[in-house]
Amino acid sequence: MRETNLDPAIKAIFGQVFEVRPEEITNQTRRGDLERWDSLGHLVLLEALREEFRIEIEPEQALEMETVGDVKRVVTTLLNEKDSR
Repeated sequence: MRETNLDPAIKAIFGQVFEVRPEEITNQTRRGDLERWDSLGHLVLLEALREEFRIEIEPEQALEMETVGDVKRVVTTLLNEKDSR
């Protein structure tokens, strides 16, 4: 799956979790850019991603997620691995 295919779903999740308009979200949006994207918000984001995409995110992967682009990359990788099984 390509990252661009994930854009609407990822932006919708960010919008719901962090209470922002999805159109405000870009690949460069960082953890410090969104008020609610703190450690607790990150856990809520991870759970929302797990539920939406039915993936398991390893702790190392969760730590890599500093930007929206990072989130898309990790989710894309996990979905591709899941599809190849």
